[in-house]
Amino acid sequence: MIKAVQYLPISREVEVLLTDDSRHAWRVDNLEMVANVDGEVVPLPTPTREQLIDVISYGGGAYIYWPQIEQMFELEALLDGVYGRESWMEKLKSAVAA
Repeated sequence: MIKAVQYLPISREVEVLLTDDSRHAWRVDNLEMVANVDGEVVPLPTPTREQLIDVISYGGGAYIYWPQIEQMFELEALLDGVYGRESWMEKLKSAVAA
């Protein structure tokens, strides 16, 4: 479970400290941030520094949540390397392979 979470603007990473005192970080640009608009999933515009700094632990420490942009990521999924829907993950894999 998440003990603390913060956004690191210089590296554009979200960092979590877990209750076992381990630290983990993910590049925010690798996280799929989307909105549901008229029943269709659309990408969000790139969040601002101010929006990303406002990050909290949610659900008893099971989620990372950005309230200003209404984005939530499950800790277990992030630890498993899942940063979005299957199509997003394929896009990330393609970018690494190129």
